[in-house]
Amino acid sequence: MSNQFLTFTAPQEMITVNAALAAIRQHLPPRQVVTVPLLQAVDAVLARTVIATEPSPRYTNSAMDGYAVRFADVREASPENPITLRVIGESQAGLPFTGRVGPGTAVTISTGAMLPEGADTVVPVEDVQLQRDHITITQTVKPKQHVRFQGEEFQEGTELIAEGTLINPTHIALMAALGQVDVPVYAPLRVAILVTGSELVPPYEDPQPHQIRESNGVMLQAAVSRSGGLVVYRKIVADDPQQTLQALHEAMEQADVIVFSGGVSMGPHDHVKSATLQAGFTPVFWRVKQKPGKPLFFATREGQMVFGLPGNPVSAFMTYTYYVHPVLQYARGLPFDWPKQQITLQKPLTNPLKRAHFMRLRLFLQGEKWFGEPLTKQGSHMLTTVAHAGGFVKLEVGEHHAAGETIEVFLFP
Repeated sequence: MSNQFLTFTAPQEMITVNAALAAIRQHLPPRQVVTVPLLQAVDAVLARTVIATEPSPRYTNSAMDGYAVRFADVREASPENPITLRVIGESQAGLPFTGRVGPGTAVTISTGAMLPEGADTVVPVEDVQLQRDHITITQTVKPKQHVRFQGEEFQEGTELIAEGTLINPTHIALMAALGQVDVPVYAPLRVAILVTGSELVPPYEDPQPHQIRESNGVMLQAAVSRSGGLVVYRKIVADDPQQTLQALHEAMEQADVIVFSGGVSMGPHDHVKSATLQAGFTPVFWRVKQKPGKPLFFATREGQMVFGLPGNPVSAFMTYTYYVHPVLQYARGLPFDWPKQQITLQKPLTNPLKRAHFMRLRLFLQGEKWFGEPLTKQGSHMLTTVAHAGGFVKLEVGEHHAAGETIEVFLFP
């Protein structure tokens, strides 16, 4: 590894939020399809439409415990005209009756059991009187009652689950019923998280007076999991150029997306941008007209992506939510988008800044209506401003909303 580090210069002037988002969309990696075992497909997105390979029900069966009969034998049954039939056997679920129901006969049948040949109707057990091997029917019977016919739900070749569906437990059941034990889904992106800072120690350690517990890494790992990504590597990296580059190379061997937290500003100990140049990445942008998160950095290399998020925890989480989350969503087969909610403002919102402001809001439900108000503390070093917020609104320069106005807010993943 070379000891000569390339000097980073900004690829362009500070850009707008919309321009940054557009640049990221231009570098989205192609979606990849993998095949996973059935139970591992829950919460994944289906990559191929599921087509029925057989009908449902697979065979004509009974919807009730009762007796399989011919409607021609019982059509005149009534209290005034009882019909008596001879019971000649039984059809159980998994153990069908192999004979035929002929005139004047009936077969005991269980729910789900195959309807015997010759029968076309089921009379519930509570509607008959049993005397040894005969039954007497005094209730009115409808033709084909309580019979589930082969293919009445769907036929072979029917499209059952569309490509792009987020798979839930009922989809798992449907595929299991069809015998589909391997499922093609969109692969999650592999993510590496590198948190920079010589002052950081793991959360389980007691910090010295000059140290702080690292929280951005665990926050981002939890967020990546919520977004559908797969964290394959996480490390605390000292503010050292060689260690930064070494950690970057280790991440590159395992991950599709590398997320740095910290080390992307203009200080003498910010080494992330130079390390990416040394590793062969091409910078796309650095610095965005936004608060929080102005020093956001983005670079690419042969399909890999690096996001350099600020080190302040609020800035890291907000830039992750707005820029990284939709990338992970897109790769796993979902739209490049964010969860959103319509709310009514309890207090006015104004952006007096000369850049876009991602303002965090406390959200609450009253009756069936959502309301929101800005948190009083919006500092980028204050974790409570995201921990106590339900979402945020992106306010453009000079944008104002009055109390009582309905607006759309971004929800945290």
